[in-house]
Amino acid sequence: MSAVESLQGGSHVAVFVLGESGMGKSRLIEAVVAELGPDVTPVRIHGSASLTKVPYGVLGPFIVELPVQDATSQLAVLRTLWSHLEEEKRATQKPLLLIVDDAHDLDEATAGILAELAAAGWAKLLVGAAARPGLPEPLLQLWFEGIAERHDLRPLTLAQTTEMLEGELGSQVLPNVAEILWEASGGNPMLLNGLLDDAKKDGTLLRRNGVWLFTRHLNSHGDRLTDVVRRQLLLRSPEERQALNLVALAEPVSRELIESVAGEEAVGSLIDSELIRVTGSAGGELRLWHTVYGDTLRNLISPARSLQLRQSLLRRMDSEPTSAEGLLRHVSWSIECGAEVEDRQLLRAAVLASRLYEDDLARKAAALVKDPDLQMAARAVIARTRYNASDYVAAWEILDADFGQGGNLTSLLTGSLLWAAVMCALGYAPAEIMQRAQALQPAGEHLAEAQPENAEAIRAAITERLDTMEAMVLALAGEYPQTSAAADAAATRPAANNLEAAFRLSLDAERLLATGKGLSAFAVMSQAVEAAGADHDELYFLTDFLVVRSAAAAIQAGDWQAAENLLAAFVAGSGPSLISFGGGVHAAHGIILLYQGKAAQALNTLSAALEALRLTDPQQLFALTAAMAFAAAAEVGAQTKAELFLADFEAAPSALPRYMHSLAMMAVVYGKARLGNYPGAIAELKRLGRPHPEMNTAGLELEALALCLALGDTDSAPRLLELQAGLEGPRPAAICAYAAAISTDNAADHLEAAKTCEAAELWTFAALAYDAAAHAYRAAGDTLRERMANSQRKRCLDRADDLPGEETAKNDDSLGILTRRERDIVALAVRGLTDRQIAAELQVSVRTVEGHLYRSYAKLNVKGREQLPGIGGR
Repeated sequence: MSAVESLQGGSHVAVFVLGESGMGKSRLIEAVVAELGPDVTPVRIHGSASLTKVPYGVLGPFIVELPVQDATSQLAVLRTLWSHLEEEKRATQKPLLLIVDDAHDLDEATAGILAELAAAGWAKLLVGAAARPGLPEPLLQLWFEGIAERHDLRPLTLAQTTEMLEGELGSQVLPNVAEILWEASGGNPMLLNGLLDDAKKDGTLLRRNGVWLFTRHLNSHGDRLTDVVRRQLLLRSPEERQALNLVALAEPVSRELIESVAGEEAVGSLIDSELIRVTGSAGGELRLWHTVYGDTLRNLISPARSLQLRQSLLRRMDSEPTSAEGLLRHVSWSIECGAEVEDRQLLRAAVLASRLYEDDLARKAAALVKDPDLQMAARAVIARTRYNASDYVAAWEILDADFGQGGNLTSLLTGSLLWAAVMCALGYAPAEIMQRAQALQPAGEHLAEAQPENAEAIRAAITERLDTMEAMVLALAGEYPQTSAAADAAATRPAANNLEAAFRLSLDAERLLATGKGLSAFAVMSQAVEAAGADHDELYFLTDFLVVRSAAAAIQAGDWQAAENLLAAFVAGSGPSLISFGGGVHAAHGIILLYQGKAAQALNTLSAALEALRLTDPQQLFALTAAMAFAAAAEVGAQTKAELFLADFEAAPSALPRYMHSLAMMAVVYGKARLGNYPGAIAELKRLGRPHPEMNTAGLELEALALCLALGDTDSAPRLLELQAGLEGPRPAAICAYAAAISTDNAADHLEAAKTCEAAELWTFAALAYDAAAHAYRAAGDTLRERMANSQRKRCLDRADDLPGEETAKNDDSLGILTRRERDIVALAVRGLTDRQIAAELQVSVRTVEGHLYRSYAKLNVKGREQLPGIGGR
């Protein structure tokens, strides 16, 4: 490591390691000391906050013989210290290494002496310090002069966090586990380890079927993290501890308010130590630097002390908190203290908490609402928390008891959309749901008669709600109009609100998907996202729904980048919902891999997603994911796993929308055929692709016929060519190119189709096309080109079989620095072709081949063909 080299060399006299608490400064310093151990005389000096203002205070153990009258003399201190150090050096006959930790707490005088020792070459320094307030000026000057090396420890990146978790857990880890732990810890290794240990200990993080996943939201006050926070508190003054506790209990809270209680100096010290941070446009609010500290600090404060602190703050506050976060903290704090909270505040906090998936707080706050006029809304919040956990029966029981009830319009409509969504999740058909929803009509009419002055508005609101509900249940079930004319007729009445508009657009996108127009469907879903807006009120899961439908469109079209960007954007902005919907994101990644022909990767990804969806499945994706996992397992010959996944699919509720249900059934048929126990698979796939011959279901046919081709049914090619003109996207185009090559059975056409499939990243179809080309060349007696086609086929199969990380390893600098033409020529040279044979194969001159080879040798730093095999094997 560079720190060791710097201390061993002659150009640097010191190495500084800076970072916030928990970043690994001590671990790094100890690693350096261990590396240098046999070659140095280590002497340790410890900074101390209590001695910061005491000149030479931390040097006390080294200058005990110094007369009192000389205790403030820099020269006398230096001589005495040096005498002590010289004795240690003589005992070992090795150079001195002064190891200084918590150097940010050194007094200026001590820092000055250490800097002088280093600058004079009498000793070398290995120094650790907090990034803020940082190093004392004398030590910092060594760095300015270029004779000290500085290492600033940064928080772990998401990739580093993932790597650390995989190393620690030694098994497959769901991506959302790494994302949640990384966000909660802020990339701080000490906090990350604390959260990880506590999550494993309390069952929040479990291993199921070889996959590590979260079973509930992260607990921020486990034993390990509590110990970390306790140790931090011991280092702080009483005023600083009071300020920390107040911020933890009330964040975000006015800086002026905290300073009035704990003092400006305490607040400033906590800011410098990066324990609290200043936010707000005017810099007037304080928050904890690491949010995970909050729960731990609050858990350490007794209810009596918490109540005392709350009262001391309330006496100084002009008003109750206005921000959503401030309200949640205020209500949570009040509940913990047993203090009274006004019903409307409780209800508002319950709604906010359920949106943030803080279900325990939401239920506690809702259960405390006493006002009869607000209790129905409170029960709807409790139902929503049950929906969050995919407990649809419990949610339905609460909502159904109140459906069609209410003494005013607001109460009557409360929870009605969620009621319909729960009915969909339980497998009820849209027609049945809407039939039962008509109970709103007589209830609304009764209200209108009781309030004649508002009768027109009440009737309009009931009609609007039923229209929105119908659009929603049809969209959730995927029951789109069967013809364009029917779709146009359904759109004649303008949407009454944003929700209805979004659901109508989603339904239109579903129709476009079924007809094979994936790109158009993706564009329509973008309109749906825009129409829905940001505040979805009762239907907080709408964003998840829109992401699922958008991803389906991008996947059908083969626009992998659009699909990945969509999922990445969702993960980045999802926050707490990532635990609930993380399995859905992972399932989408798995389906992409399966469609690309990467069955081994898909199997790993889909099996992990399935474990997450067993716990919570807000978009009812379990059945689809089980079917796709079954197909992936069958593809790689994992029969035992395949049987388990098939059982999962058969036992799962069938609440999938129509298009996804068809995809799931096709995947099951394909998997059975791959396992060799479904002789009627081709006919069944074609039936699933064209359930109603009079309707346009080109998108479903594309999926069915693609699977038929993968099973070796070349008779499916002509029908694909008939559909080609109406299909959209690079994936359908590549599959149709392969079908066209089958129709001509021309070797050149097969090669061109293979290249098209490669460009679309359809590795299985590319391999099939190269295989067909090899057969054509063999029939023509062209063994050279047959070998070439077979080698390309193997390359595509290798690409399909790559496990995560292997592709990067294989496609590293060695091949990455070559042009595509150079790679082609190197591949042929490795397979034993002469320059002349390569020229004939690629239809270029021999001199061109020679030139490309010589440039390749130079780039790869090899001397000739004999050194190429390890590089060109791909």
